[in-house]
Amino acid sequence: MTRRRYWVYFLLFVFNVICYLDRINMSVAGRSIAQDFGLSPVQLGYLFSSFLWAYVVMMLPSGRLVDGLGAHRLAAIGAAFWSVAQMLTGATTGFVTMIIARLGLGAGEAPTFPVSYRAVRDWAPYTERGLAVGLIQAGTLFGPALSAPVVAWLIAETSWRWSFLITGAVGLLWVAVWIALVSTPEKTRWIPEPERRRILAERHEGEPARSGGGVGYRGLLRSPSMWGLAISQGCAVYSVYLYLSWLPNYLQTVRGLSIVNSGLFTSVPFLVGGVVIIVTNWISDRILTPQTMRNGARRNVVVVCLLLCSAGLAIPFVDSLTVVVILTIFPISFGGTATATNAALTNDLLRSQGDSGRAFAFMVLGGNVFGLLAPIVTGYIVQATGSFSSAFVLAGALSLIGAVVSFALTRYTLGEETPLAVGFARGAG
Repeated sequence: MTRRRYWVYFLLFVFNVICYLDRINMSVAGRSIAQDFGLSPVQLGYLFSSFLWAYVVMMLPSGRLVDGLGAHRLAAIGAAFWSVAQMLTGATTGFVTMIIARLGLGAGEAPTFPVSYRAVRDWAPYTERGLAVGLIQAGTLFGPALSAPVVAWLIAETSWRWSFLITGAVGLLWVAVWIALVSTPEKTRWIPEPERRRILAERHEGEPARSGGGVGYRGLLRSPSMWGLAISQGCAVYSVYLYLSWLPNYLQTVRGLSIVNSGLFTSVPFLVGGVVIIVTNWISDRILTPQTMRNGARRNVVVVCLLLCSAGLAIPFVDSLTVVVILTIFPISFGGTATATNAALTNDLLRSQGDSGRAFAFMVLGGNVFGLLAPIVTGYIVQATGSFSSAFVLAGALSLIGAVVSFALTRYTLGEETPLAVGFARGAG
């Protein structure tokens, strides 16, 4: 049996690489931009976070759009929009115009995860979903790993403005390739017929027949598991965004590295993290059965990842740069792995195709409500204390909270009545 569907996974992996290439461009260029525009740490924190404001606002509409337009169409629309915004960032004249360009980036990137996770549901057989999510979301860590040193080199050789123009153009190139090659599994011509039949036969395995289009946002919000997924996602994303936004700046200002060297050192934990995401989700697919998946057993992987993510707590207490880089591997790689595994867990717990885009959107919304705070809170902490120590401790503590929430709540089917939900309803009555 052929596996040509893996080319779709690969293109979605590149989709996520480019998404995070565009995000980390600002992180690597942040110190240069702050010097040119005279920005304080607090202003820089708002600049790092600003794209997430539009990202969060557009998240739930993106969930509806992916259910209506399909993942293949919304992927092209979103990538084209954010790539143009990325290029315009290079032409900004000050803090306000840069904020506006970053809002455009956030609006365009909002569909990224709903598109990725819905595409897994469309293209991946049931028992391959963990691996498919891992392969695709590895792009969120390989993206910074591969692009941080490249962007740093571009800035050193040209300017921060040219770095935004070039990285934006890369996204437009991806759009052209995607439109030319990918539609739905039913309509993508280069998929052999036996493989197409397998995809269509197995992608909804374990889902009982349902009439209608699912329970919608109202039904999902009554599910304890939906809240558990959203909150634990937030605790993981907080750590990932803290390091994604501030690690290059921390290495430059506190550890005294040059722009180029900070890019190289930043790439190490993200590179390791990309491998960890793939391996962890491949193992979880091997050890979990369809029955244990439907019962939510994948949450145990999320819990372990969040516990390991909390190792960033130790960063303020070590002096060695080598040890610091090793410690950053834990929150970045296992925080990223927790978010990917949560997506696979959402797929495990869903029983209606009609709810998939909305469920993924709400999970990602929960993650990014926390995530948009990470750069801002860190900016205030650095300005108030002159140190990053409290910022690292806060992120580690949130990881521990996320582990508890995931273990306690993500036990029930999404969109169906549960004992906990019924108890809430009776108590309210």
